[in-house]
Amino acid sequence: MGFRSGFVRCLLLSLMVLFVGCAELKGLREEKIVMNQRIEELQRERDDLDSRYILSEQEKAGLIQERDRLENARRSMEERLKGSGASVRIKEGKISVMLPSSILFNPGQTALKKEAKNSLTQVCNVLKNDFPDATIRIEGHTDSDPLKRTKKVYNSNWELSALRAANVLHYLVDSCHLAPEKLYIAGFGKHQPVAGNNNKDGKKKNRRVEIVVLTDR
Repeated sequence: MGFRSGFVRCLLLSLMVLFVGCAELKGLREEKIVMNQRIEELQRERDDLDSRYILSEQEKAGLIQERDRLENARRSMEERLKGSGASVRIKEGKISVMLPSSILFNPGQTALKKEAKNSLTQVCNVLKNDFPDATIRIEGHTDSDPLKRTKKVYNSNWELSALRAANVLHYLVDSCHLAPEKLYIAGFGKHQPVAGNNNKDGKKKNRRVEIVVLTDR
């Protein structure tokens, strides 16, 4: 009996060890599956990050290329507009030709001066050559001084700036024959200064018309 009892205990113990071993082995296999799945997820995340990095580098290269293109276009235009009184800047990623109001208008007036037409014709010829199919916004800007002598004619600097922009547009369409469907005006009054309004030089810079090339491709 003692022998049998010992044998049975030994057998049961072996079975328990075997069962425990199988359970541990199964657990290890399940952990391995989970770990492999996590490794695959991490690999996918790394691949995604790599692709994003590549895309970011491509976007950066594209932005640099576009910046260089705009700067080359700005320099070229400004060179050809020498003598017109115009300057060229990059405004919000667009080419903008700036013409001081003193070249275009008498103080407080909206009618173009005779000498303004030579400057506008020079600008128009460059626009035709460089941006034949472009949409163009003509902006009027003033300083912050309230209207005095002409306050009965124009309600505010908004109206004054808009009428000046409109007269520039009419000249570009009627005399320079730019496509009217590609042009429109905006009057910003005093609200988009390029300099401070606390001195004469700043105010002079703010009184201007800008011709902004919105689409050039």
